[in-house]
Amino acid sequence: MKLIKQLCASVFIAAIAASTVVASEKPVAIELVNNANIKNLAAHNNLVFSAAQPTDEQFKQLSHAKVKHVINLRAANEQDWDEGALVNSLGMNYHAIEIAGVQDVNIDNAKRLASLLKQLKGESVVVHCASSNRVGALMAISAHQQGADIESAIETGKQWGMASLEPIVREVMSDK
Repeated sequence: MKLIKQLCASVFIAAIAASTVVASEKPVAIELVNNANIKNLAAHNNLVFSAAQPTDEQFKQLSHAKVKHVINLRAANEQDWDEGALVNSLGMNYHAIEIAGVQDVNIDNAKRLASLLKQLKGESVVVHCASSNRVGALMAISAHQQGADIESAIETGKQWGMASLEPIVREVMSDK
């Protein structure tokens, strides 16, 4: 049964990360994304990336690499500049799910992120927060919601950047 739950969670995460590419979609220039030197950058396939906060210049490089969407998990009060305006001006689409503190690391927000990734239908996306910790936390909760056991979900979260939020995530998952 444990193996079946792990398999189901793996299939769910793979489905999020590897949604079908639309025929007209231009491939992301992976080497340009990697050369942007964004802290904690992790590629989950050729279209979905998690990262820490990109700089203005790194956003420009992501745009040149043909990234279509940016999902920001930082709260508005964490930034003293308009990231959405910059991202949109570079021809990318900006999305925000504000995760302002540990109270926002919850099942509802994990579902919101998973739903948004699914809606993007295989278009290229970078999901970020300040360090990628919140990104990984929500992805771990999503994996657990889809049937992964706690340890497998934690591993998924770490692959997406979770670090210090692991105890909070374990608490959320144990309350499921």
